[in-house]
Parts: sequence; C-alpha cells; structure tokens
Amino acid sequence: MTQGNEMDRYAANKMLVARFLHEVADGDDLAGTLARHCHADCRWEIFHPFNSVLGLEAVAAQFWQPLRAAFPDYEQRLGCVIGGTYEGREQVSTLGHVIGTFDAPWLGIPATRGLAFLRFGFNAVIRDGLIAKAYILLDIVDLMRQAGVYPFRRMPGSSEQWPLPPQGTGATADAYAGEAGGRTMGIVREMQSGLPKPQEIPTLATSPSKHSHHWHPNMNWYGPAGIGSMRGQRGFRDFHGSLFLQAFPDRGGVPRVPGGPEDAPGHYIQLGDGNYAVTGGWPSLVATHLGAEWLGLPPTGRRVEMRVADWYRVDAAGLIIDNWVMMDIPHIVHQMGLDIFHDLQFITDPARQRWPE
Repeated sequence: MTQGNEMDRYAANKMLVARFLHEVADGDDLAGTLARHCHADCRWEIFHPFNSVLGLEAVAAQFWQPLRAAFPDYEQRLGCVIGGTYEGREQVSTLGHVIGTFDAPWLGIPATRGLAFLRFGFNAVIRDGLIAKAYILLDIVDLMRQAGVYPFRRMPGSSEQWPLPPQGTGATADAYAGEAGGRTMGIVREMQSGLPKPQEIPTLATSPSKHSHHWHPNMNWYGPAGIGSMRGQRGFRDFHGSLFLQAFPDRGGVPRVPGGPEDAPGHYIQLGDGNYAVTGGWPSLVATHLGAEWLGLPPTGRRVEMRVADWYRVDAAGLIIDNWVMMDIPHIVHQMGLDIFHDLQFITDPARQRWPE
C-alpha cells in the first residue's frame, strides 16, 4: 500500500466510525445501521456492567436500544477521531459525549428529565471496511453524579464536564496525519515509560519523575468521575497521582507479547494522528489495593485489573497539554467487593426489601 492509499484508507476508516455513531444516534433503523457498518460476528467490549457482548442482535438488545430509550433525543458529539494501524490491525478511536434528555432510567440510574452528558469513548478494529471489534468506554459514575446518586466520597478533582478539544487542532473525521501522529505517539510512549516505579514513590514529593518534562506547565488532566479533573502538574500530583499511588503502590502495566492475539492483556490500541494520540488496554494496568486514599474506600488487599484508555493532545512544542482518561471504575470497585449497581437499587427505591426472603 502506497503512503497516499494508506492515508486514504485510514481517513475512510475514520469516516466509517463517525458515520456509524451519528447514524446510531440520529436514525430509526438500528439493525440496518449495525449491519451496514459492522461484521455480523462483531465482538463488543463495553465497560462494566455490560462487559463482553457478541453479535449485532445481542449488542442492540443489551446496549444500544436501552441507551436510546433512556436518551430518546440523544446526539453523538465527537471531539476527536484518530486513525491508523497497530500490531497490523487498522483501528479508529473517538472521544466525545452522548448528550440528550435523560428521560428514562438506565442501569438503575433515575432519569433527570433534563439535559445530561455521558462521556463516551469508542475504539474500533476495522477489517475489510467494516467494524470487526469495538470497545465502548463510558463514564457511568458521572451520569450517576448528574442524577444525584453519586456513590463515592467527594472527588478530589473538579467534577465539571470535560471540554472537547480546541478548534483547529486536528484529529478530524475526514483526514489522517500519520507522520505527525508518529511523533506524537513517540512523545506519549516516552512519557509512559518514565512513569514512577514503586521504589520511586517515597521521593516523588521532592524529586520530579522522569515523565514530568513531557507535560506542559498548564496541562489539563481530565479524569473520570470519582477522581475528577485538574490542571498543572501540581494539581495532578495532589489530586490524583499521590492518592492513586498510595492506594496502588505496586501498580504496573501489562506487558504485551509481540504477535499475540488482539484480545490479550496490555495495550490493544496505540494510535497517533496529527497532534493526537490514544493508548488503551483491557486491562492495561494491574495492581494490589493496599491503601485507603482512592475514592475513600478502605484497603482490601485485592489484586485488580484496570481497563483504561488515554487520549492525548500535544502543543506545537511537543508538550502534552491535554489528557482525557477513561477508567472502568465500576469494574475496579466490583473486584474490590463493591457493586455500585446493586446498592443503587436501594437508594432509588427505599422501600425495597434488603433482607432476603
């Protein structure tokens, strides 16, 4: 494949995914939309409590139809669309919001009857011009917050809604910038390789970590509900980094075996496109819950897996200025023994019998 054909192919893949998400939101023929854009045996990996779903009929019944019923007028607002290839697989990643009137309960979360935002990431594997596998990443806890049933202590960072990327910074659905994207991914991977190791934690307060110089002084870190968002390296250190490392001091990435299967642990996606990049794993991190500084939950001593994806934007100087983070917090705390959806039943229905009959 020539470079021109490759760029055209990746741009076409980006348009495929953007068109699919918009048609799901705007169209009346969900089955037809799925059939036109996806392989019949498409596998779906969706944040907890959905997890693995196989096939188009199943994902329509279990995910898309209930979501559309809860947000009957919903709009899919995309902030960035990133394309490329990783491990020989063509992929597309998007980040944005589902916005609309939250008009009916969803996952037990009570409807607000007003405007609500659902942070929404979508990472897809493309084969022969159709979606062969999709990862859907949702900030369900943030929707719970908007509905008044937030399940954790007050989050240390800001709970305000994430802004989408600035205008004119790239990662649009109709173009692909692979050369610049390669440079962006190199910056991101060098930063990730310099993240603090467990033995470095005691000196973090007085000594900057090896990844610090890759960040803009006024960087924005947009975290999921439970953690919140923050600005600047001090804000990141005070409101997320220090709390996370105290809770999970042995946290580490999952090594990816070269040539292994797509669904293996570790990064299933690493794409750079212009000034944007994305990485994500299912899981990408494993850790032991040993401290009490995260979400206000007491240490459980349990080993947990973390499904995480990061979207990055670098500035003209090659410094990371924006980092949007999706983390499957309901799945993490479920492994720690807390089922937030079970508890929600009794919050929304105080008359519900707690003692089994």
